[in-house]
Amino acid sequence: MKNLSALALTALLPSVTVAHYFFPHFVINGQVTPEWQYTRKHDNFLNPSWEDGAFLNSNDLRCNKGASNHMREPQTARVTAGQDTVGFQTYAGTDGLYHPGPVQIYMSKAPGDVRDYDGSGEWFKVAQWGHRAGSTADSNWITWKMRQFTFRMPAEIPAGQYLMRIEQAATHQPYTHREFYVACAHIEVSSNYQGRPSPTFRIPGVYSRDQPFFRYDSWAQPQPTVCPLPGPAMWPNNNNLRNLT
Repeated sequence: MKNLSALALTALLPSVTVAHYFFPHFVINGQVTPEWQYTRKHDNFLNPSWEDGAFLNSNDLRCNKGASNHMREPQTARVTAGQDTVGFQTYAGTDGLYHPGPVQIYMSKAPGDVRDYDGSGEWFKVAQWGHRAGSTADSNWITWKMRQFTFRMPAEIPAGQYLMRIEQAATHQPYTHREFYVACAHIEVSSNYQGRPSPTFRIPGVYSRDQPFFRYDSWAQPQPTVCPLPGPAMWPNNNNLRNLT
C-alpha cells in the first residue's frame, strides 16, 4: 500500500472511504452491547480526524468531534475491577480495522456523574496494541482487520465513574500524517483499591508533533521495522500491552 502511484491512490479513493470505521459498541465479558448504549455518540460518523497541526491540541481529541453534544445520552456500564473483561467493537458494517497503526485505551475518572464530564481531568492508559517484531507492514500490526479490542480491567483501578476512551492513530498516510479514530464509553467501576493510577496526563497535552511516534514515516525507504508507540506507560503494568516488538 505504501508504494502506490498517485494514479493508483486515486483509483482506491472509494474503497478508502468504505474502509473508515468507528466504535459504537461497548463489550463486557464477551457481550457486544447495542451501539451507543454505553458509548458516547459523536458527530464524526465514519470520518477520521486528521492531525493537521491543530487536532493534537483540540478538546476533540478526548472523545471525538461533537461528542460534547451527546454527553447525557449513554447509560453507564457497571464493571468490576480485577474481574470483568471490557472494551470496544467496530460497527457491524466493517470487517475490522483496514488501516495500520496502534490502538490504545485510556481512562479518566469523573468528579461526579460521568454524563456531565467533559474529560478535562487526568487520564491514564490501561491497554495498547502494537505490531509484531521485525516489520511495520500493514498486516503485521496486531490491530490489522481486528474488530474487537478487549482487556481485563486491572484490580488497581479506584472505584468511581469513568470515561473509557479508545483511539487508533493510523499510520498509513504518507510522511508523518495521522488519522485518528476515537470514541468514549461511560463506565462505573466497583473496586476496593485505594491507590492512584500513574502516570497521569491531560488530553489534549499527552501528544506533541515532536514525539517519536509522530515523526515516524511509514513511507520511508528503506521500510522502517519499528514504530514507536504513542503516549506514556500503562497503569498498572504492561500486562495489557499487545506488542511483540
